[in-house]
Amino acid sequence: MSENWTVVEMLRHTRHEWLNRLQLIKGNLSMGKTEQAKRIMDEIVQEMQQEALLSNLKLYRFAELLLTHNWKGYRFRLEYEIVKGQDNLRLDDQLLTDWTRGFFDELNRVSLPINDNILYMAIEPENDAVRFLFQFHGIIENEPELKNWLFCKEAYPDHVTYKQVSENEYQIQVLFCLE
Repeated sequence: MSENWTVVEMLRHTRHEWLNRLQLIKGNLSMGKTEQAKRIMDEIVQEMQQEALLSNLKLYRFAELLLTHNWKGYRFRLEYEIVKGQDNLRLDDQLLTDWTRGFFDELNRVSLPINDNILYMAIEPENDAVRFLFQFHGIIENEPELKNWLFCKEAYPDHVTYKQVSENEYQIQVLFCLE
């Protein structure tokens, strides 16, 4: 999964995404489903607000990783939320990006590809740390390998917890202390 995006490639993906959304809105309006069209527009507004909050964290590599994730053919779709808006988190952008990319790659490797897998990620800044709450809805084929990857990291992140909530729902909480 190459990450050497050119400006033209980024614009192509963005244009494709927006055209799909506009076609959804237009199709719903043409069928008289104005409430559905309004719901789609509200979702777009919320997503754009989250993108703005993500960009304001001043973690540019990390933001790029999240913003382009769903274009890369992973076995799971990513949704994220910045729980509290805060500018300029004092985290090492490269370390955070490398860890998150590694986590995404490992989750991609152990998740079942024929399922509609979704990873929901909440980012919650605290006084002296940032809490990342990952909720994975889908099928994990090799849970021991994922756990091994999560807990083998000695220095970064600072703390990890893992819990299987139900048959196809997993919760992973990761804590990164601020610099």
